[in-house]
This record gives sequence, structure tokens and C-alpha cells, in this order.
Amino acid sequence: MQITQIIQGVHNPSAGPTYSVAKLADELYKSNLNASILTLGKQPEKWPYQAKLNIYSGWIERHIGISFNLIKELRKHALQPGILHGHGIWRITNLFPLLIPKNSPTKIICSPRGTLSEWSMKYKSTVKMPFWKLLQKPALLHCHCFHATSKAEYEDIRRVGLHGPVALIPNGIDIPEIPPSKPHKKQVVFLSRINPIKGLDILLPAWKAISSNFNDWELVIAGPLNNNYAQSVQARAHRLKIPRIKFVDEVLDQEKNKLLSEASLFVLPSYSENFGMAVVEALAHGTPVITTTGTPWTKLKEKKCGWCINPDQNALEYALQEAMSQPPELLKEMGRNGRHWMQTDYSWQHVTKMMQQTYEWLLSDTPKPDWIIEE
Repeated sequence: MQITQIIQGVHNPSAGPTYSVAKLADELYKSNLNASILTLGKQPEKWPYQAKLNIYSGWIERHIGISFNLIKELRKHALQPGILHGHGIWRITNLFPLLIPKNSPTKIICSPRGTLSEWSMKYKSTVKMPFWKLLQKPALLHCHCFHATSKAEYEDIRRVGLHGPVALIPNGIDIPEIPPSKPHKKQVVFLSRINPIKGLDILLPAWKAISSNFNDWELVIAGPLNNNYAQSVQARAHRLKIPRIKFVDEVLDQEKNKLLSEASLFVLPSYSENFGMAVVEALAHGTPVITTTGTPWTKLKEKKCGWCINPDQNALEYALQEAMSQPPELLKEMGRNGRHWMQTDYSWQHVTKMMQQTYEWLLSDTPKPDWIIEE
């Protein structure tokens, strides 16, 4: 079985989809499947995976969003049984289903990766809607199956009028090694892209409103700072004279592990997330989480490992105050609960097996897996 994952870029290892797609391909490859990645992105600084990375572009192709060599490779792929699994939409690359003949033995699956959420569809909608109607939706109608990482993303798929089978499979997560009695700093950590969707516009004033009650706590903002929005967030923090806030730019590998495992709390007040890899990473490191109903993590309270609130400033202020008032031992216990949840339901071994069975179902007459929803 030939399985090709198609994604726009893989050069940013801190981006959730980049990590998830690369790791999925690698785990499939290690399961003795012919799995590889096809991308128009730049060559990453390092590629720690066994799955083959095929880059079909130079500077010009990356900027116009298409490569004739890529088209040639896709047409070659379509001549034999296999899987073309696309990730994301809104790029020329993501229109590849239009290139595959309907009688091809290759099956097409698409993972929207949050791009069909109501927030995403409304953001820059004057540009997106013509593209959606003329090209993107027709391309998606050629797909044989969709992949949703959460029930909310499944509902997004149905809301925009896509009626094919949907495989409801979460992203996987590497469970890191942490010390038996890890140190905890009185830090609230935000770690993600610094983007309007992430809710920093409510986090800054919420922190300012409650920080005087917690003079020994610090807010750490970790994420790439080399963009206009990130710089505007820093300027706003300075203008509002927000106390004990630190911007540390992007953190990776051991530096990220250290930051997440030593924090007492993690916060991601996003307006919309199809999955929220940063939440999973924090829980895997044994750190309780505050996030919003705009993410799929409504079970945080049920699992006794965090807070899931409405994405507004008042709710965030209340959650921060409640969380920071908890005894340290209770926060540690919540962290242990979250880590156990991740080990049980989100290991890569579990997720890869689900995806492999989905591929097999698409290509053969095997029984439909329980996680595939058909209308």
C-alpha cells in the first residue's frame, strides 16, 4: 500500500499540523507501510523521521503554490492502488483532488486541520469565498473520505456541505519522560503560534486584572515573534504596563519540554482549534490546562486536569484566579491525571492503528471501523 501525505510545508517543527503529519507518516512507515510526504515547503533544518520527504519546489513554486513536477508525481501515483492524504485547504496544493481521474484506483482523504471552522471560514472571507465556491469545495467533493481530529471538526465538515465518510481520529502525541517529582515554577505558560485566533487579546487584559493578587506568579508567552501580529501583542503588553509577563520567542525540543514540565499551569484561550496540539503537549508533560469551548477539550473538567471556559475575558479571569489559588499538590495531581489520559487515549501506536485500518477500509472490502461516520 502506497500512502502519500500531502502538506504545504514542513519547515516549522513547532506548528501542530507539521508535527502531526510528519509523525503520522513516520509511524506508518515503521509499521511496514510505504508512507512518504510530498510538499512544496522548504527543506527543514533537520528531518528526524524515517518516512521519505519529497520536496517538489523551489522559491517560485512555493510562492505560486504549484509545481509541474508535483503534478507529474500525483498523476503517476493515481495509476496504482494507494492513498493520497491531503492536509489543510486554501492553497493551490490542496486542490490536488481535481487532478486525479475519477476511475483512479487511488483513494483520496482530506484532513482539514481546522480550516473549516466557523472562525476560519469568516476570517478574510472576501478572499476565501470565491476560492471556496469555484475551486476548493469542488476539489473536496472528489475526496473519498475526510479525517476529523475531533467531534467539533466533524461538525464543521458537515456544516459546509461535505457528506462523504468521516474518520474521527485524534492526533497522536509523544509521551515525554519527566522526573518522578518534577519541579514546578509559579508560571502560567502560553505556547503556540502568536496569531489572532489564539486569544491573546483577552489573555493580556485578563492577566493584568488578576495579577496583583498573585505577585509571585509569572506569565510566559512562547511563540515565534518575527511577525507583525506578534510585535503588536508585545507593544500592547508594554502599553498596558502588564506586570510579570515574559516573551521568550519560539521554543523547541528540550527547551520546550523544560518549559512545559516546570510550569504550574498552561493556558490557550483560543477562539477556534480543530484539535490543539499545544493542549495535548502540556497534558502529556503533566501540566493542568486552561482552554476554551472553541477547542475540543471540553472533557478537561471531567478528567480532573483543567478548565474549559467560554472564550471571553471575564471567564478567563475567573479561571486563572481559581487555578492559581489551588494548592500546589492539587495542581500536581491534576497534571498526573492529564498525563494518564494522554497515555491511554492519544499514544501514537493507538492513533496509527486507527489510521491504517481506515486506509485499508478505503482500499478493500474490510469491515468499516467504528470511528468512521457515514450519513
